[in-house]
Amino acid sequence: MPGFKSGMQPRKAILYQNADQDITLIDIPTSIAAAQGRPDTLLSTAPLDTPYQLHEEPKSSQAKKNQSPHLTDLHIEYRSAIHAALAEIRSHITGPWCLPRKLMAQVPKPRDVDRDMQLHNPEKEIESRLREWSALDRSKGKDTHFDFQKMMASLGAAPDPNATAFETVAQKWLVSYGPPRDDAHVPLAEPTEPWTSSFHNPEDHPLDLRVRENVTQPGLEAPEYRFTVPSRATFFLSDSTHSDAFRTAFRELTDDYVLPRHFDLVLLDPPWPNRSARRKGAYEMTGGMPQVQRMLLKMDIDNYFEHNALVGVWITNKEAMRAHVLGEGGLFEQWNVGLVEEWIWVKVTTQGEPMFDIDSTLRKPYEVLLLGRAAPNAWTRMEHARVPKKKVIAAVPDVHSRKPCLKELLEPYMPDASDYSALEVFSRNLVTGWTSWGNEVIKFNWEKYWAPSPRSE
Repeated sequence: MPGFKSGMQPRKAILYQNADQDITLIDIPTSIAAAQGRPDTLLSTAPLDTPYQLHEEPKSSQAKKNQSPHLTDLHIEYRSAIHAALAEIRSHITGPWCLPRKLMAQVPKPRDVDRDMQLHNPEKEIESRLREWSALDRSKGKDTHFDFQKMMASLGAAPDPNATAFETVAQKWLVSYGPPRDDAHVPLAEPTEPWTSSFHNPEDHPLDLRVRENVTQPGLEAPEYRFTVPSRATFFLSDSTHSDAFRTAFRELTDDYVLPRHFDLVLLDPPWPNRSARRKGAYEMTGGMPQVQRMLLKMDIDNYFEHNALVGVWITNKEAMRAHVLGEGGLFEQWNVGLVEEWIWVKVTTQGEPMFDIDSTLRKPYEVLLLGRAAPNAWTRMEHARVPKKKVIAAVPDVHSRKPCLKELLEPYMPDASDYSALEVFSRNLVTGWTSWGNEVIKFNWEKYWAPSPRSE
């Protein structure tokens, strides 16, 4: 696993930002690494050099003209902001619109892949493991968090005389946490604790997490997976459709470590239905957008809002989806959150062109983060801003489901950028100091997604 060497700093993710900070060019893999304080490189897909040509698009000028009445006023407003932002960035950036990338190994995609063959695909393998691990605590119903004191005792720290002895039980998966590998003088603990789906790293440095199958049959090699947990990060690997398991683990972990139970920042990237998501199958949702909305309301996310919390929800460009968040009876109304800003993430090529025709009837090259403010008290009813401020964030797209990590852009909105609480839901990677909840929450912290940074001589 890539280590953390003293004195090495992560690269800067923001490649350009104007004085008003409403136009930004950001590098996606670097934004994720920087948010974890990692100098290592997150492996990526090859950057897009030319726009995609979508099938079934109108080709003639007359056909394109015929589709224009179907463009909504909102899209026209977004399009104007995007064009202006890209022109601004283009006047300052002469080279590629992303940093050099290290590419993930490409796995062949045979037409017929049986279950055993899928395990040879690293991404399919880790997704399968994460689903398995996230279900384990639901079946146990208790003991849902990792005992950090036991882990420290295994590294030679003085034991707590009041602690009860650890009883060895038959567990399919075992875990251990320890300092990064660069700390060679610290012995690396063998996985001995039973797997748990929640953990808090209380240290000011990252920890290595090892998960190994408890193979008892002699001669069989035990599968092992390694992850990096950033400093002061907390995670709950739990299916969001089973929020009771999260609530139980949340109470236990916040009690044990005296962690905040309300958050100044709450970000959600819900599994809204779309064609690519159905193909991907990361979240098994049926019933379309109304079902997702019901799931989100059932999660009681608003119970975790601090007064005046900043609340962000990612949506695609579909207006029906926007209505489920901002419309009458929508999420923001149910949560008593008022819209204040809209951040438009436009997906561009390395040359700064939108990855699709911006007026495409099939797909639009942007997604939107709706940012709102929670109420300052129980008796205030929040309303949407009449003219929400708009920001444009340009980024060359990366691996499916990866969005730019906006930690650096959101921290100026916090009461104290050096001391605030944040919760990210449906996340696929961890962030230093944040709490993350989702059924793939440590996916991009797996060692197979990272390459070590060059070491100085």
